[in-house]
Amino acid sequence: MSLALGRDRWCKVRPQPQVRMWTVYADEPFLRAQMSWFLPDPGRVHAGVHPDVWDGRPLVLEVGIRSFHKLEPIWRQISILSDGAFEPEIAAVRSIELFAQWVKIVLPSFIAANQTDEKKVTVAPIYGRLTNTVVDEHIERTIHLLRARMDEQWTVGSIARAASMSRAHLTRLFVGQTGLPPMRFLAEIRLTEFVRLIEESDMTISQSARVVGWTDPRIASSWFYRRFGITPSKFRLIPHPHCTGDERCARCLAVEATNQQRELVD
Repeated sequence: MSLALGRDRWCKVRPQPQVRMWTVYADEPFLRAQMSWFLPDPGRVHAGVHPDVWDGRPLVLEVGIRSFHKLEPIWRQISILSDGAFEPEIAAVRSIELFAQWVKIVLPSFIAANQTDEKKVTVAPIYGRLTNTVVDEHIERTIHLLRARMDEQWTVGSIARAASMSRAHLTRLFVGQTGLPPMRFLAEIRLTEFVRLIEESDMTISQSARVVGWTDPRIASSWFYRRFGITPSKFRLIPHPHCTGDERCARCLAVEATNQQRELVD
């Protein structure tokens, strides 16, 4: 499922039985302008879904697991655009490119004419309330610092010194603002980047672990296994579900060659 939620809205959804979640924060004027361009005929769109009429209420799209296999690499690329590694103009252009790829995959869920199952789009408030989601500026700066320098050997003490606050105050603010203590938050952003490197680069597992700040690749593998139930090495032997025929990526071709070599050895 994909859930769109407008600014200053709150809702709760109970996933069954487990959930693997990506949260993407989008600039609302940008989102509405781009979606209006991609959906030029409001009459072809499900009622209440077009950006010109959507009022920010929770919007649930059931785009299917195959679509999400295609979307995850796009989200990973989007997630690093604000890390300061790109010039602002390049980041802006790349954002639009990736957003267009994203929309191309989910677009059928918006079009009423292409739907055989009306339940694939749900536009209805989910029980909830308004809430304030503003992040404390000190924590925001610290988050940017950890993202930019995740390869460093951080401790709670060194993070607190960099943020110019006590360890107790840092932990209290982090838990209140992000729901996680600082070292666990650091592990999460390291894991996100580690997964991206495993899936999109030809770095070894050890190299990928060092890039994100884990000097011991066993730590990276442990976090990966806890999240996905499979080791990074086994994951790399599985071709992308959406790569078929002439559209296979370099990684899938390498996996195919490796598997063929194993069959010959066996």
